[in-house]
Amino acid sequence: MNINDLKPASSFAAKYGVKSIVYGKPGTGKTPMLNSAPRPILLSVEPGLKSMGNSSIPTFEAHSIERIEEFFKWFFGSQEANNFDTLAIDSASQIAEISLAAKMIKFKDGRQVYGEMGKEVGKWFSDLFFLPNKHIIAICKEGKEEVGSNMVNDGGVIKVEVQTRLRPYFPGNELNVKIPHQYDEIFHVDHRRIPGMGVVPAFLTKGNDKINARDRSGKLNEIEEPNWANIIKKCSS
Repeated sequence: MNINDLKPASSFAAKYGVKSIVYGKPGTGKTPMLNSAPRPILLSVEPGLKSMGNSSIPTFEAHSIERIEEFFKWFFGSQEANNFDTLAIDSASQIAEISLAAKMIKFKDGRQVYGEMGKEVGKWFSDLFFLPNKHIIAICKEGKEEVGSNMVNDGGVIKVEVQTRLRPYFPGNELNVKIPHQYDEIFHVDHRRIPGMGVVPAFLTKGNDKINARDRSGKLNEIEEPNWANIIKKCSS
């Protein structure tokens, strides 16, 4: 090592691009929002793309583990992948479900099934996170996690009230912690009020006791218009 190996920390952040997870209920426009991403390519593992009927985004369909493996081999190793700045995945949750189904055929023990699925899917998303010069948008289904409980008096009957928080969904326990912990940006999409625009689909970028969200860049508003080009520009500035 020599002094020339030392570089500003900001240069490393810029090198690796913006790595993000977006999740929400069906019908909130998560997939059409991808049209605003810089030079995108879409890995589609969900059946049907009716919401993208007017989109020209290059798309690879993969409904089996073999097709998913084929795409990642190409994306990580092909010079052609340099034509794209953003990889969008619709959805990361479904990739894990496809992997889980494949492991159920191969293994009999339930713990091994989930363990092998976690290794496979976890490695893919870890490799994507560390991939230089690429933005990653991993769409997820919406799930819930228990965050506590209260004892409540319901007309003289004491009941346990479970407190939950919305989060990106993955099957099992491991990926629900591992992948969201690694990725820098976690956005929840829903219809929200934006000044001057009314109630429109928008991103919540900062979490609360009801919704898991995060902006490690520290450069986004709490509510953001879901324009990926603008969000990536802000996070990278």
